[in-house]
Amino acid sequence: MKIGMPALVEYTSLEQLIDLCLELKLDFIELNMNLPYNFIENLSPAKLKQITEQTNIEFTMHMPDEADLGTFYESVRVGFVKLFSDTLDWAKESGVKLLNLHIIEGAKMTLPEKKVYIYHQYSKEYEQNFIKSIEELSSKANAYDITLAIENSHNFGKLYIQNVLNKAITYPNIKLTWDTGHDAVSEFTDRKYLMQHEDKIAHMHFHDAKGKNDHQIPFDGDLNIEELINFAHNKNIKMLIEVKTEEALKKSVDVLIKRNLK
Repeated sequence: MKIGMPALVEYTSLEQLIDLCLELKLDFIELNMNLPYNFIENLSPAKLKQITEQTNIEFTMHMPDEADLGTFYESVRVGFVKLFSDTLDWAKESGVKLLNLHIIEGAKMTLPEKKVYIYHQYSKEYEQNFIKSIEELSSKANAYDITLAIENSHNFGKLYIQNVLNKAITYPNIKLTWDTGHDAVSEFTDRKYLMQHEDKIAHMHFHDAKGKNDHQIPFDGDLNIEELINFAHNKNIKMLIEVKTEEALKKSVDVLIKRNLK
């Protein structure tokens, strides 16, 4: 099992991430395309490969949160597919082996008595669009030996999302990311789906949660931390300590070391 850290919004350069990763003796960094300093046009593939060769630090990439592969707007969908495709090309040259992405639950209308999710209302069209995107991206990911891992974001309990996921994970190199804090926010409805497809879990975003507040330092919340670490260890998957500040990362690593969990 390899343990990593996320790109931080308080930083502005790759060099800062590398320095912290080395200081904490972690194995990988999850770059993040929500942050301009992590855009693929700002990160030289040759430089990333050189860093890995010199330091043994590996990299994964988190795709933009708003990248909606099932959007109804065809020009927008094609644009997002191109962004993913370009990122796969970049990842192949960089040595990056995993891209993390969200599945978007879509817009909702709030009625007096309930909320209506538009992708649920038009689930056939949503599924067709998402799977059309996955077909194209899976082909390239498979050719490049890169995993596309779909992360739960407290929406895996929704039936229309599950129907799309059920088809998506049948394609080569399409896997799942278990985000432990998002799972808690979902009141563990995400976990029910994830455990039904345990063999497809390829990555873990690891953080504690207090009720609806996730991205907490391990043992500061309510989750069974040892159980989660054992899962990642037994599956031999990368485990990202997904707390969001330098201070929280240092505290997280320290507490794991003190408890002999790192």
